[in-house]
Amino acid sequence: MSEYNLIDEPWIPCLDLQGQRVEHGIRDTLLKAHELCEICDDSPLVTVAIHRLLLAILYRAYEGPSDMATWRSLHEIGRFAPADAIDEYFRYWRNRFYLFDDKYPFLQVADLDLNDYKQEGTVEKDKSDGLMRLVREAPDKGGRILFDHRIGTERREYEPRQIARMVLSAQSYSGTGVASGGKLGNKSIKPTPCQFAPCVEGLVLWLQGESLFHTLLLSLVPCAPVGNDKPAWEDDSIVDAAISSWENPISFVGPIQRFVSLSRFIRVFDRQSMFFTSGLKAKADSEDPMKAYSRSDDKKDYQAVDLRAERAAWRDAQTLFSLHSTVRKPPASLNHIARLVADGIIAATAQPRANLVGLATSQGKALLWRHERMPVPLRILGSNHLTERLGEQLIPEAEAIGAELSRGLFWYATTKKTIRREPVGRIQAIADLVLAPSLDLRSHGVLRTSEGRAPEDAHNKNALDLSERLDPRPAYWARLEKHFFALLENLPNDWDGANDDWKPDDQQAATNTWRKQIKDEARRAMEESFRSLGTSARAIQAVARVRTDFSDEDLKPRTQKPTKPKRNTKGGAG
Repeated sequence: MSEYNLIDEPWIPCLDLQGQRVEHGIRDTLLKAHELCEICDDSPLVTVAIHRLLLAILYRAYEGPSDMATWRSLHEIGRFAPADAIDEYFRYWRNRFYLFDDKYPFLQVADLDLNDYKQEGTVEKDKSDGLMRLVREAPDKGGRILFDHRIGTERREYEPRQIARMVLSAQSYSGTGVASGGKLGNKSIKPTPCQFAPCVEGLVLWLQGESLFHTLLLSLVPCAPVGNDKPAWEDDSIVDAAISSWENPISFVGPIQRFVSLSRFIRVFDRQSMFFTSGLKAKADSEDPMKAYSRSDDKKDYQAVDLRAERAAWRDAQTLFSLHSTVRKPPASLNHIARLVADGIIAATAQPRANLVGLATSQGKALLWRHERMPVPLRILGSNHLTERLGEQLIPEAEAIGAELSRGLFWYATTKKTIRREPVGRIQAIADLVLAPSLDLRSHGVLRTSEGRAPEDAHNKNALDLSERLDPRPAYWARLEKHFFALLENLPNDWDGANDDWKPDDQQAATNTWRKQIKDEARRAMEESFRSLGTSARAIQAVARVRTDFSDEDLKPRTQKPTKPKRNTKGGAG
């Protein structure tokens, strides 16, 4: 029985140009893209997966675009016309878009039955899962809470539109683990380790234009079509290929296969339950056009720029914007829009935004997700002197102050003749002084006075716990983001195009403003942390002994090397 065709049924959440929330099927989402602002699901993982699905369909429907001329013709029309290749594509493949179908359920495997597999000596049990397992933000089987407070073993009933989004996001963001064995028709499959789905590692980026139509076009980077590059629903051999990939991982043929990979075998057999096991395993590469990659030097392999729990994506702006670097590879859409500006198709004054979505993981477990939006000043793209200043000077200055908040350089005497250096910071100094005010501290640029301390008193657990509670860095980095966006917009004004050089230091308004804001926000964050200590004499005395101001010297990254005491030897110094 065929039920709920995703081409027509409304399941894709969107915002229209008036900001109203609407839902459409795939066809109406594409044909009304010029009337829509963006795709907007509660889960950024679903938002990513839907964008990649729509791009795969457009690549197949238009058999490209294979060159800039074809892309430009789409851009000039200003919409996806209803009588064009999109409707023709949907007519041909309509039977592959049913969410529930006996033969071709969308992005699922109809013949999968895990209950048919039984290892010798094991007790037969139900190997089906609740649909919640498809959702990375929901608790796992053991009920571990992440972003969702439902019970991990719960089997609630979902609406088809919800199930469609869950299946799609699972194919992009499923994690690792050992999947169950079972049967595919008459073929037995054994339990096999799962591999991360294609979007788990690395930040996924897409540019947002004036409408969803322009957003999709900016990511629809022209490329020559490859015959075998097709989505899972078009490939009748995909299941056999996936099983073979468990022993010999495959390489993705192109962006289409990558965007809608059958990375998991899924069979939803009612609105509460499913079978779920390993799917296609792909070789690691650096070819995803929606990701940024970097490497330490020309001889190393590229690695995806990942989301880190403590680090906002804008701090990797140099990797994103360096279009001509040999050690950085930005997402393809950034190279594409730079070419559009150079060809005069898009004005250099346009202000697209970059959407960046990432999933932070640890040992295969999801820790958090993040959806960030960042302006993309087109005058910076491809400008080596601007991206170098960002990555080699201005962002490192912010990092240096951040390190000063968390890691200074304290000195203490281990004996009467030797001195050791230990990395701590201003907040750690405050914690030590609050808990042990009699400490004799001598600092390297952290304390107001020149003092020393005993190692047995330093960094006890209570002091470390207090310093973590006082940590000013989250507030510092959060507030610095808006200043960085202003820096992106104004930094080109510091460049003297006529002389092909930077303006004199006192005329570099964007650079000087950024440096002042770094120091101001660090001081503000520290002072707010100190307030939580209260007004006891001990707290006041501790704060009085630590510098809360920041100088230009603090903007310079410090290289900290251990101090080795000199050895006295006969005949000269050791």
